[in-house]
Amino acid sequence: MLLFLLLIIQPLAAQDFKVIGYLPSGRFDLMDVIDFDRLTHVNLAFVNPDPQGILSCNGADIDPVVALAHQHGCQVFMSMGGGYLPPEINASWNQQTLPGNRAAFIAQIVQYAQVHDLDGVDVDLEWEYVQDWYSPFVLELKAALSPLGISMTAALPASYRYPQISAEALAAYDWINIMAYDLTGPWAPANPGPHAPLDWSLAGIPYWIGQGASAEKLTLGVPFYGYDFGLSPVGAFTFAEIVAEDPTNAWIDASGLRFWNGIPTIQAKTAAALEQVAGIMIWEIGGDALLEDADFSLLKAIDELVNAQSTGASENASLPVSIYPNPVRDRLFLRAPVPGCVGRVTIADVHGRVVLQQKSPGGEVLELDVAHLPPGAYFLGIYTEKGPQWAKFVRI
Repeated sequence: MLLFLLLIIQPLAAQDFKVIGYLPSGRFDLMDVIDFDRLTHVNLAFVNPDPQGILSCNGADIDPVVALAHQHGCQVFMSMGGGYLPPEINASWNQQTLPGNRAAFIAQIVQYAQVHDLDGVDVDLEWEYVQDWYSPFVLELKAALSPLGISMTAALPASYRYPQISAEALAAYDWINIMAYDLTGPWAPANPGPHAPLDWSLAGIPYWIGQGASAEKLTLGVPFYGYDFGLSPVGAFTFAEIVAEDPTNAWIDASGLRFWNGIPTIQAKTAAALEQVAGIMIWEIGGDALLEDADFSLLKAIDELVNAQSTGASENASLPVSIYPNPVRDRLFLRAPVPGCVGRVTIADVHGRVVLQQKSPGGEVLELDVAHLPPGAYFLGIYTEKGPQWAKFVRI
């Protein structure tokens, strides 16, 4: 077992970094085994108006989940909408948001949030459900929530802005959860492949900054699920299911025509989010490896980077060798406090396999070419006369 010292990655504001987990009503039965301590926010999915205009979370009792999440220090939001609305629910949205009905509908949303002790409202209306009433509704909802200290957020696609979203509506959100997944899926059976590849997912960050959102108001979405293009129709599976089938699947992203995000890719995305935006968003935490497979938990892998701490090798790490940049793309640099104090370095993958060894030529700065390494998390061993120093870095 490798010992290592997790170096602190410099985020925009480490103390405010968000880890947001969506929890669908169908997963509420898992609430006692979900590690809420590793989350900052829980979004309950989905709250919608029924044909009579009455709000509910698919008929489920949300109060026990809200209470438990609050006990663990999480803020809890009601997420409204979703990727699919039954026709009767879609019709209700269109009816409730008519100019003459909108104020009463917003009053009902505010009342629902207050009655159930919620901290925010997340607007997750998607694609054909985003209509011309969207921006006026959002602005009036914001005006009603703000005086009460209730936050308002949105879930939006990785690289597409609905034309119905005005600049004022975009600015009204406290933050935006980038849905950086579903590049392909069951709707595109002739286009098998990764639905959340690293480079495409990260491209969502500059896209939304280009749309006028600040980095401090963005979170990067990651999937706890995958797609099987070997089935007809294309099927979905959870990370828990793929790990239960074979634990080594936790460390890879594909097998045959099945695609998902394993631990190294999730950690690479987390490292990028720590460097570039204000948080990580998860769809959805009920799909994580839990119970007997909890050692492979993606939420745990995220938390390891967000809360980087020493794991025990600090006595041997008396020479504070710094490494940068972290995360890294092509070249990693080591700066030693005393020129020539580093004798050699090794890089091991998450399985403990050494993938690079290099002697130090002396000097203050050592340069390592890591461009050939697959994206993911790695352990860096720095050997000095006082012993080894271990650090963790992520290649993106």
